[in-house]
Amino acid sequence: MSVPNYQDFMNPCLKVFAESKEVIKGTDIVDKVSDNLGLSDEDRSQVLKSGESVVKSRVYWATYFMYRAGLLERPSRGYYKITEEGLRVVASGEKINDEFLMKYKAFADFMQKTNDNAKKRHEERTEQISCDNSDIDPEQRINDAIDEINVALEDEILGTLKSIDPKRFESIVIDLMEAMDYGVGEVTRFVADGGIDGIINEDELGLSKIYLQAKRYNDGKVNEVEMRDFVGALATNNMSKGVFITTSTFADKAKTCAKNAHGHSIVLIDGPMLARLMREHNLGAKQKKNYDIKEFDASYFE
Repeated sequence: MSVPNYQDFMNPCLKVFAESKEVIKGTDIVDKVSDNLGLSDEDRSQVLKSGESVVKSRVYWATYFMYRAGLLERPSRGYYKITEEGLRVVASGEKINDEFLMKYKAFADFMQKTNDNAKKRHEERTEQISCDNSDIDPEQRINDAIDEINVALEDEILGTLKSIDPKRFESIVIDLMEAMDYGVGEVTRFVADGGIDGIINEDELGLSKIYLQAKRYNDGKVNEVEMRDFVGALATNNMSKGVFITTSTFADKAKTCAKNAHGHSIVLIDGPMLARLMREHNLGAKQKKNYDIKEFDASYFE
């Protein structure tokens, strides 16, 4: 038999988590799920072009999508536990697939984000050419799949950032600014740092500086008071440039405060943007596989 698609792995995967009711590493359920599906040794040995196990990949995506819907929770990276809703779904015997998961707002929002990325890429490529899904060419399907993988990766990055030590988060912020070639950075050493968590020296002598504020929040938003404190710290230190970075989001009044900070140029980086920048600059992300796609070269035949 051929290996089923990832949606067919959802019910067997959730059943394994339901039987345990404990926190389990996602990769540790591969063999049991394979047994439940009756996969042969030949099925289990199949690999993708990237070299990764087909079955392991299907288990990963089935598990990840159910996590995004709320049927599973993720106490730490790579580890999952079934939720009360997940137990309810298992007991109901309902068939789980993407269509079923779409009834959960969290999953629908996740898919909308993925689809928005794919739609934007499609619109950029086709401009005003009208086509439906049946006209999507293979290259676009590859690009759409890459968008989906990137959304999942950024979610992993952001989820990890929200759980790490705040001081480690500050050092990661410095690493990002350096990776983006803004200069050489340092984390401020004192608790009473005046609302400044890091400093980027844009030149070798440190004549031009960027001040950083890093807030690692699980929930809530950066508020107006926190933004005013940051603006005040810039003014006190006679600095005009600032970057405020958070794993969360910014309240509207905080955004207005930053925008209206006369004499200061303040850039705001929220959680999703932070995760995207880290992915793009290979921080907390590494290259997995290169796919060599060639196109016809008519000039060779001339």
